[in-house]
Amino acid sequence: MTIAIISERGRRGGEIVVAASTILTMTYLTVKPVSTDNTCRDEFINACRAMVRSGTPKKYMERIADPSSVNAEYADFWLAFDTKGAQMAKQIIRNSGRSVEKGKYDFPGMVHLFEHIVPDPPDVGDLKPWVGTLASQLEPWKEKIRKMHSGNS
Repeated sequence: MTIAIISERGRRGGEIVVAASTILTMTYLTVKPVSTDNTCRDEFINACRAMVRSGTPKKYMERIADPSSVNAEYADFWLAFDTKGAQMAKQIIRNSGRSVEKGKYDFPGMVHLFEHIVPDPPDVGDLKPWVGTLASQLEPWKEKIRKMHSGNS
C-alpha cells in the first residue's frame, strides 16, 4: 500500500509533507512525500525526531518528489494538506488517463483533502508543539490505514 503526501502551499510545503510522512510511517505502508518545496530546516527535522520516535524525517526530506516528476502510478491514494496540493494531485491522475473518483482499497477516491487546516510550521520557536498537533490530527488516518491493511492482507 502506497500513499503520496502532497502540499503545494509554498516555502513550508516540504516541512509539512516530511512531518506527515514521518508521522504516518508504518511497516506495511510506503509513504511518498510530494512538493515543489523540498527544504526542511535542521531544527524542524530535530522536532520531528523528538516527537515521532520511530520516524526518519531526514530520509523523507531526501525523497521529496517534485509533482512534475510523478504520475498516477506513483501511489495508491493521495493525501493533500492544502487545496493547491489536492488540485495538483487530481491533475497528475487525470494527465495519466486515470479516474480521480475511482479509489483503491476502502477509499472512495484517489485524492483526499486533509480535513484539518494545517498552519505553516512556525518560523521561530519550539516546533515540537506543531508536530504534536499534526500527529494528533493524523491519528484517525493512521487508524483508517491500519483497518485497510488488515482488511486487505
